[in-house]
Amino acid sequence: MKFRGYYIVLTYLLSLSIGSHAFIYEVKVMKRWDAQRNRDHYFIGCSDFHDKTHAVTGDQMQKIEQLLTQCDKKNTNVVVEDLSSANDSGRLACGRFMVNSRGGILGGLAEKGRTMGLSVDNVEFRLCRVTSLGPVLNNLHADMNNFPSASTVLVAALRDEVLHEIAQIQAYEDGPIAKKMYAQGIHDAKNQLKELHIDRHQQMTIADFLNTHAKPEGRLELLKTLLTFDSGLLDLKIVHSVMNAQDKQKSIAIAGGSHIGRVGELLEKFGYQHVKTTKVIFGREHNLQKCLGSHIIDGAFCMKPEPINLDFLDAVILSQ
Repeated sequence: MKFRGYYIVLTYLLSLSIGSHAFIYEVKVMKRWDAQRNRDHYFIGCSDFHDKTHAVTGDQMQKIEQLLTQCDKKNTNVVVEDLSSANDSGRLACGRFMVNSRGGILGGLAEKGRTMGLSVDNVEFRLCRVTSLGPVLNNLHADMNNFPSASTVLVAALRDEVLHEIAQIQAYEDGPIAKKMYAQGIHDAKNQLKELHIDRHQQMTIADFLNTHAKPEGRLELLKTLLTFDSGLLDLKIVHSVMNAQDKQKSIAIAGGSHIGRVGELLEKFGYQHVKTTKVIFGREHNLQKCLGSHIIDGAFCMKPEPINLDFLDAVILSQ
């Protein structure tokens, strides 16, 4: 479906601009035979779509927490994209600015999982990006200096959090297939940093950078680029987490749909095969106020995915 790539790319933007509610619209189950342990290793990828009002969010949150509570904790690895919990480097904020994405499926999920005694990797790292650019999304024509985070956070902070992740990925030792994959991802991210002139404007505030590089009518496109140009690095971090959790029988990843889709493709290179992929069902949304971040068609409606029933995950996650 031609709308799918567009809305998935904007899923992350949606999470910044309209808040914390979300739902799972697709699940991928994959497996690879582990000859050393004489068993299959499973990857369960749950694709998250952000939605401001959908009533199913609470039900899905309860279902996921129930599954995590009941699963075999010694044999389960959880990977999340969570802006409201400390990430795998211990970061929780950008200076004095923090993100409150709680209330949805991802917000605070890493902290909840750790409290349950689970092994959890929170691969989110774009804290300076989110805190400084998020407030601008709904106020594209406002004075950028009116936003405390945008007028305080320097471009250098954005650059540094990207370079920190690149350094981490460069240190991974996951074999020759992964090494080539990681090198390509790092190359792409560094090229994007150059194209955005990040190095040349490190001492600018984010507000000044936006004012310098885009007129109000062009800010949305610049914001899209700044928020997503290195999303491939997060994909690689999820892959690394899965490949380093082979001692556990299952890796459960809960992240934006674009990440889960790409991770599924990358895991195929390591021999993972698809066991089950749920069907994505799209529906028309005629309330344009609910179409933020989705492609509006003929000025009348947008296409959005529908949430799925997660009950089938009992057999996938809770089985031994």
